[in-house]
Amino acid sequence: MNDNAPFTIGNTDKLGLALSGGGFRAALFHLGVLAKMAELDLLRHVQILSTVSGGSIIGAMYYLKVKQLLEHKRTDGVIPSTPGAYVKMVQELETEFLNGVQTNLRMRALLNPIKNAKMFISDDYSRSDRMSELYNETFYRPIQRPGKETLRDWLQDALSIKDCRDIFLKDLKIIPKGEQPGFDIALYNLAAEHKIPVLNINATTLNSGDNWVFTASYVGGISSERYPKTSFANPNDINLSPEQNNKRAAILNRLTLSDAVAASACVPALFAPFAIHDLYGEKDVIELVDGGVFDNQGLTALYDGKCTHIICSDASGQLHHDRSPASGMASVFMRSNDVLMKRVRDLIVHELDMKTGGNPVDTRFWHLRDGFGGTPYFRSFSPPPDGSDYNQTGADHGQIYLLSAIRTDLDAFADIEANALMYDGYCLCDRFLNQSEGLKKPPPFPWRFYSVMASSVLDSRRLTHCLAVGGDMFFKLFRLTDTKGKLLGAGLGLAVLLGIWAFVYQTLNVYADQIDGVLRAPGWTAAVLVVGLAGWMLRNKLPRPVQHWQKWIAEGVRTVRTGNVWGLVYPLAVVGSLASIVAFFYLKVINPRYLKLGR
Repeated sequence: MNDNAPFTIGNTDKLGLALSGGGFRAALFHLGVLAKMAELDLLRHVQILSTVSGGSIIGAMYYLKVKQLLEHKRTDGVIPSTPGAYVKMVQELETEFLNGVQTNLRMRALLNPIKNAKMFISDDYSRSDRMSELYNETFYRPIQRPGKETLRDWLQDALSIKDCRDIFLKDLKIIPKGEQPGFDIALYNLAAEHKIPVLNINATTLNSGDNWVFTASYVGGISSERYPKTSFANPNDINLSPEQNNKRAAILNRLTLSDAVAASACVPALFAPFAIHDLYGEKDVIELVDGGVFDNQGLTALYDGKCTHIICSDASGQLHHDRSPASGMASVFMRSNDVLMKRVRDLIVHELDMKTGGNPVDTRFWHLRDGFGGTPYFRSFSPPPDGSDYNQTGADHGQIYLLSAIRTDLDAFADIEANALMYDGYCLCDRFLNQSEGLKKPPPFPWRFYSVMASSVLDSRRLTHCLAVGGDMFFKLFRLTDTKGKLLGAGLGLAVLLGIWAFVYQTLNVYADQIDGVLRAPGWTAAVLVVGLAGWMLRNKLPRPVQHWQKWIAEGVRTVRTGNVWGLVYPLAVVGSLASIVAFFYLKVINPRYLKLGR
């Protein structure tokens, strides 16, 4: 690694760019990195783009822009040789991505009552599938097919019909103007002034615990023997029957860019695993979760791609020193998970040294908390009342510390927190690539995030408050408002608690006699305990096939849940409608107010 000199790269070198996971927080941070790399004319050198989770959301959007540029298909006529072409692309991303983020995908996922019901009853349609649709609708479709949505488009989206508006993985290969399909990308990149980036979208397979990669050429595990790479061009497997191979080819043809992104950003427990059926036979169901479980920095693809230069933008949470860690169950669990992620990160970085075998690789890493101990990048505001420096770590919870603690969520990000993330990524990229001590003058290009951070309207106290609120998952609006708003929030919360208490109290009153009767019958209670204990002991003595009675019950429930049972129509309609009403209220009332307060 060489991080003591300005970053330089020759036309014959191989540059890999890794964009880490971390939800929309990471995506916005990476946008600032892309802005600085565009200024330094480095984006045209990228040959491998490896993305994880939040990095995949913005990385896929950037890749589509590059594809249009290299194929000479931009509507404004900009081509790779146009001065500032890559800067213009990132400027478009800056506006388009933030506009999409501020529509609040987390709540929009619950806006459609039909799809809410479908997510509840179907084993083949989960929240991950719904997020795939929203990623395509919000970020990718407008790039590929710009224009207003028609009534036909709306109906197809409402009914979950995949159509020509989907962007399929097999169609993602970049074919520069003058080249024919099937050309050698590696050979092309040797002489090209504007390299073709190969997009690697990383997920993790629960089946074998290996890394899973989506590309325009293949999908599968990089080093997995059980689930090897499966090519779009030649999908047949000699171990499968002709019928299974036909089904395998059909599955590959239906995989979309947004499916890959949804799998890469499928946070365990928050989203159901993204499932791919019948790809390796009828008995195997590939269950994919967030790529950060295996490698949150996305470095594995760059190691295997034998890059001579590596840039890694890491917006994941970093473990910080805590003199007195909390000892509650949830706190210990979260802290232990952070320790595990730190260990995995350290091992992957060490793997770089092992795989390069001593060969020189210029590798630049930075993360959100690299502002600590260095030159503060946030502009010099008036000092806080206690004289502390907001930009440093420690008990004062400085601005950079608060920035690094912003939620890794898929909800709406207000202007201040979004632009602060982009600005920090831009400044850190400048520091680690230019070896700069700080921004001495305004950027040569009009970045929106810079103008926001340099605005005289934004004072230090307000910035700190917005960043502190940005770390919360819920109730951010009430924390941003004045005293009247906080009192309103407290009143609403109290009303909800009183409603729950009234419901529980009424239920206990109605069934008081029955409950009292059970409690006064110790003989029945003892009998239930004895029978339960005997059943558990008997289960361990039964033959193995009989022990799987739980599986039989689960299969029966699944049959009922996915069958044509009209009795489920009414409860599902109620649940789906209630979720839609809550989402509609939030998007029409809470979300606009939050964005307004955060401007």
